Amino acid sequence: MISKLKRLISINNFILIAVLLSAIYIQNTDSRARSQIQNLVFDSLNRAYPRAASDQVVIVDIDERSLDRPELGQWPWPRPLVADLISKLNDYKVNVIGFDMVFAEADNTSPEQIARSWRNNGEDEAMLQQIMRLESHDKIMAKTIRAAENIVLGLNFEERRDTDSFGFTPRPKAALDVTDESIIQSYIYPFDTVANYPILSRFAYGEGHFYAIPDGDGIYRRIPMVMGIKKANIRQGASAFEQHFFYPSLTAEMLRFIAQSKALSLSADNLSIKGAAQDFTLPLDKKGQFYVWYAKPRAQSYISAYDVLNNKVDPERLEGKIVLIGTSAIGLKDIRSTPMGTNRPGVEVHLNIIDQALQGAYIQRPDSIIYGEKIALLVAGLLMFIAASRLGLMGQTLIICIGISGALMATIYGYVQYGLLIDGAFPAFILFILYVISVAMGYLSSEQDRRKVRDAFGHYISPSYMKELTQNPDKLALGGEEKIITTLFSDIRGFTSICEDLTPDEIISLMNDFLTPLSDSIMARRGTIDKYMGDAIMAFWNAPIDDENHALNACYTALEMQRRLNALNAERESQSSDVKPLRAGIGINTGLAAVGNMGSQQRFAYSALGDSVNLASRLEMQTKQYQVDILLGGDCLAQNGVDKLALLELDRLRVIGRAEPIVVYALLGDEAYAASAAYQKQQECHAALLQAYRAQDWDKASDQIIHCLSAVSATGSPIMHEAYRRIYDFYTKRIAEMRMIQHPKDWDGVYTAQAK
Repeated sequence: MISKLKRLISINNFILIAVLLSAIYIQNTDSRARSQIQNLVFDSLNRAYPRAASDQVVIVDIDERSLDRPELGQWPWPRPLVADLISKLNDYKVNVIGFDMVFAEADNTSPEQIARSWRNNGEDEAMLQQIMRLESHDKIMAKTIRAAENIVLGLNFEERRDTDSFGFTPRPKAALDVTDESIIQSYIYPFDTVANYPILSRFAYGEGHFYAIPDGDGIYRRIPMVMGIKKANIRQGASAFEQHFFYPSLTAEMLRFIAQSKALSLSADNLSIKGAAQDFTLPLDKKGQFYVWYAKPRAQSYISAYDVLNNKVDPERLEGKIVLIGTSAIGLKDIRSTPMGTNRPGVEVHLNIIDQALQGAYIQRPDSIIYGEKIALLVAGLLMFIAASRLGLMGQTLIICIGISGALMATIYGYVQYGLLIDGAFPAFILFILYVISVAMGYLSSEQDRRKVRDAFGHYISPSYMKELTQNPDKLALGGEEKIITTLFSDIRGFTSICEDLTPDEIISLMNDFLTPLSDSIMARRGTIDKYMGDAIMAFWNAPIDDENHALNACYTALEMQRRLNALNAERESQSSDVKPLRAGIGINTGLAAVGNMGSQQRFAYSALGDSVNLASRLEMQTKQYQVDILLGGDCLAQNGVDKLALLELDRLRVIGRAEPIVVYALLGDEAYAASAAYQKQQECHAALLQAYRAQDWDKASDQIIHCLSAVSATGSPIMHEAYRRIYDFYTKRIAEMRMIQHPKDWDGVYTAQAK
């Protein structure tokens, strides 16, 4: 008995030491698990202790409201309009203007560009010569930039196409002094520049890059402040420093303007900007990147470009301010994730960096912090080792509580008092692991398997499915299978117009307000959320776990989604009378599809592909044509219980790209409504309408619509009144359309969709 106990203790100690040494090694690596823990800590600190924002930096937003104005139009705007925006801002006496965008090509609306295009079409040469004499749009903007003297243009980078290929590489306007050339390898990238059109570049005060690489989870936490790009022509014998152009970031160039400096100085741990007006010293990590300390997003930081162009801005909001011109429009694809939230406009990253520099408020993680974390982990681990060998459970518990509390307190104190990124969570986590191993060595491996399943599916499937899936973690392997599933697509109609008068924060809040209850409805009925596409949702049933009532559950989900959307509209109307109600179109279809983990070994997601999935998406789009909320494919009726629901046959439809027609149904209610006398009467009237329609008896079909509308009054529900009214409005328009078309006598009643 004693020998067995000693052997158990020996094995336990060996495992504890192995885990401790591995943790100390991992402490200073960039392993994925290590980075995830560290990022979680730093993001939590940023959210709990955000930087206090100032009002010195504002964003002139090319927002949905500006793009929807017919006098401005869609992006890209003509260069004279951009020049007018610059002039208007300088009329407000702003300090400096930075563009979070690239004007890489000539303006295709410029007179000379139009003339060249028309010449190819054989237009009158004399007229073309007159057009050519008009001033170039690019020259107009260039003159405005030169007159302004406070414009910093943005540039970007792309992967180099081959070793001998170089794009246009403008000479940096800021000189760079390097204290030690041995450090520059960290700043060199194998990219080509995506630069501004030369005439614009020539007259700008400065040009800075806005290139950034998110961390593995897609969140932007660190930004490279200087990037070295190889020159096209290199003299023989040039040093590595001389072989490259070094471009500061957009924010560094704007700070150089504020400082009134001609050069930047780069050392191993900071970028220094010293000038006649002000000095800045930006701390960098060993890779030359700057940690962004985010403030809470503020709606006051945004000013619509439309308001600037129309002189509708209070001068106090702009006078003397630092201006970033960017966009919050989702369609322009400058949306990023930050520790403060997902779907944030990318220009906010630049705003926070400049604001930090103005305040001198920085967060840093120097090498000395990493060494300190290692020592602390080693000491605490050895104490745990001693406790595991000589003390009981109470002694181990006391050490673990003191160690974890001390690590977390050091993390918070260092961050709040000194802006130091101390990762106390990783040592605390290791101490906890050591504690768990010493109590039950077999617990960790099984829990890791379950954690992997929860991380992969926790936000996408119901808790009951989660419980089943954790019993079979091997289902998470890369690959898939073919099976019958029911797919649902949902999309909010007119979302762009609804967002027209909303700020970015209000748009994000609105998306959360409707996506959360709709997602809850899916998971409550054992559905799997495949993806979110802006304001749209894709979900499916019968995978990864079998569900014999998959089509019925999808139908119940659709009805519940409509009820929750109605409740949300009622709540929004109670808060404001002028809000636009949210309406969703939902398409449901059942059929064979490929389901499984799809992607790569490094990153994959559980998804579904196949013709039946595509058809569900098409049905969602067709809800607009049929003016119904929920459109059901006919194959769903072969599944358990679906034929007992309140369904209304609408059409025999052939969608674009699919030769085989399908029967489509409107889903109006559950079994209780299907059993009502009002619904049965409505079905009889509707069946007569379909019979006359497919017999091409248009007059009788039109008369039958009147009977159907009369039967609607018996339903007793305003919501059902509206649903039926929209359906028969559709049939009225369809019959008018059919009267104009000559069909064969044996017409099968199939209608071919004209649009997806």
